[in-house]
Amino acid sequence: MGWLDLIFVIPMFLLFSYLPVYNVWSIVLNVMIISFSSFGFVMIFQMIIASVKNQGSK
Repeated sequence: MGWLDLIFVIPMFLLFSYLPVYNVWSIVLNVMIISFSSFGFVMIFQMIIASVKNQGSK
C-alpha cells in the first residue's frame, strides 16, 4: 500500500463510520467529501514534490 492509498483510505473509513445512515443522500455526500478531499490531498502532494524539485535544482 502506497502513501497516497493510505491517505485516501483513512478519510473514507472515518466518513463512513461517522455517517452511518445508509440512505442515498448519505452515500452521495460521503462520496463527494471523499472526492474533494482526495483532490486536495493530491494537489498538496504535487505542490510539495514540485517545491522539493525546485529547491534541488537551485
